[in-house]
Amino acid sequence: MVDKFQERIEIIRRLEEKNIPYFRSAFGIFELERNRWRIVKIFESIKEEVIAYGHPNIQATHESTLEITKENFLTEKGDCIIGIKANKSVNDFSEEFKIALKSGAKVKITIKVDELEDTFYAFGSPALKLTNDKSIVIRKSDYIDDRTAAILSTKAAIDIDRRIIEKLKNENKQFKIIFEIEKES
Repeated sequence: MVDKFQERIEIIRRLEEKNIPYFRSAFGIFELERNRWRIVKIFESIKEEVIAYGHPNIQATHESTLEITKENFLTEKGDCIIGIKANKSVNDFSEEFKIALKSGAKVKITIKVDELEDTFYAFGSPALKLTNDKSIVIRKSDYIDDRTAAILSTKAAIDIDRRIIEKLKNENKQFKIIFEIEKES
């Protein structure tokens, strides 16, 4: 069995032999393919943790999307929004995380409020823009705009554990949304 160090060396050697531009990080090795970066191998999980707050107008009844926003207000029309005053938007994700998303990686998403957790999965896509500076949107569909972080999600706002949603109706309730692209075994 090849150890992880030797495996990394072999991947880099193959990329260099083919004159393929690449970069390596603590998380993995990425290659340049058709003017975009693509994951070759992930060695460590890549995570983004977003902190947001609840609001009395949170309904979480939308059947196809879920949103977290940096905005500090929420109207009753925002039925997909589960959190406001977020500390990040899709534009604030690390470059490595954006590259992993644009490689079409599977993303584990966990919402943590006090002792409660709800976990689901979605996917990245080469078509992601990840440029919006106000929101993070997760979609059950494959629709993509500048706010979209992941598509083909197994859950939307309406599918989130209703005990969590009840807690998020408190405007002082802080919670976490953890996005994780898990390392390869």
